[in-house]
Amino acid sequence: AITGSNGKTSVKNILLSLLSTQFKVQATPASYNTPLGISKFINNELKSDCEFVILEYGARHKNDVKNLCKIFGADYGIITTISPQHLQTFKRIENIVKAKNELPKFLKNKPCVFNVDNKFCKSMFDEKVGKKISVSLRQNADFFASNIELKNFQTKFKLHTTKLCANITTNLLGKHNVTNILLASALSFELGIKIENIVDTISSSQPTPHRLEYIKSHINILDDSYNCSIESAKQAIDVLSSTTNKKMVVTPGIIEGGKNQFELNFKLGEMLKNLDYVIIVGETNKKAILSGIKSQNYKCKMITSKSLDESKQYFKLLNKDDCLLLLNDLPDDYN
Repeated sequence: AITGSNGKTSVKNILLSLLSTQFKVQATPASYNTPLGISKFINNELKSDCEFVILEYGARHKNDVKNLCKIFGADYGIITTISPQHLQTFKRIENIVKAKNELPKFLKNKPCVFNVDNKFCKSMFDEKVGKKISVSLRQNADFFASNIELKNFQTKFKLHTTKLCANITTNLLGKHNVTNILLASALSFELGIKIENIVDTISSSQPTPHRLEYIKSHINILDDSYNCSIESAKQAIDVLSSTTNKKMVVTPGIIEGGKNQFELNFKLGEMLKNLDYVIIVGETNKKAILSGIKSQNYKCKMITSKSLDESKQYFKLLNKDDCLLLLNDLPDDYN
């Protein structure tokens, strides 16, 4: 079972590819992570000879993960990251931590993998009894990365275990995807997947659609339109900032921020200030994003539009090899 604020589907897809090199494995499609969605998958698609099934456990309320564990069980766990997501229902990030920690508590002595670069996941790691596996981009851990480099829309890094080191080149972009790779690789290694299979599989992996997916056209398109938190926005903007030509972002901002929504979108504006063009879609977060951009010295040209379709007229401002980031996507009638 995989839970966390971001990265569940990406980690699931990577893990599916890795385990499939040696086992019969199935995983829930798309972002099925509720009792109804998972039940639909089990009833209609799960095969009797499946050796491993990979499930995402989503949560918007306390006990959501606990109930999923009771219904479907868990023998192994991965905690991706904790960030201020779904604050409309959770209210406080402390409640998110408690909800996600329901998986390690259910596992008891069974193995669980944690992203210890995230302070909330680190506290859960420290609390976990029994088998636990740490991954990190910044420190020695059971699985960690070094020499991370983003170049020509590929990511290169060294993957370290306590005994091995391997060079990785992948089409999965950004440091957050290095973390996703480490999380999936750590559990795969625990389950007996050979390191050469991990290297080969990661090298040929493709991004999950709409999750920082690179699309080559006459311009370079980064499609990160599936969902957006302040953490995932920073990761996408970091990837965009690594490119050399003009940069444009199209975004309606971050939703479901509860009482922190203005603050989150103000921070988003601060992150966007040094790009070339920022197109803000809709009215929901316009004031907060503009305030964030204007709060300090900025160089970006700010454009507002009523809809994504209206925004497309401004794409002509970009020339060959410039870069466009689609950051979050909402229906045009979102209120």
